[in-house]
Amino acid sequence: MKLVFFRIPKPKQFNYPPRYYDEEKERWDRRRKELGITKDGEKTDFKSQVGYNWRRMRKVNAARQKKANMSVLIYFLIAAALIYFIFFT
Repeated sequence: MKLVFFRIPKPKQFNYPPRYYDEEKERWDRRRKELGITKDGEKTDFKSQVGYNWRRMRKVNAARQKKANMSVLIYFLIAAALIYFIFFT
């Protein structure tokens, strides 16, 4: 006879059969993705996508640079005002 002091239950098995699986649709979607065709039927051009992303990032970086320059200017003005009030008043 076997003595078991600590019984650890086994985890329940998870079995989920997909309800709506269309193998042909999956195949078509995979093929569209390989060819670079969107769901609208338009072909995505990798080169134009890269160019678009570069232009967008350039605009974002320009805006960030402008914001950073404005922050430096504001800090400089605050520091100048503090120095003026400390030493000249």
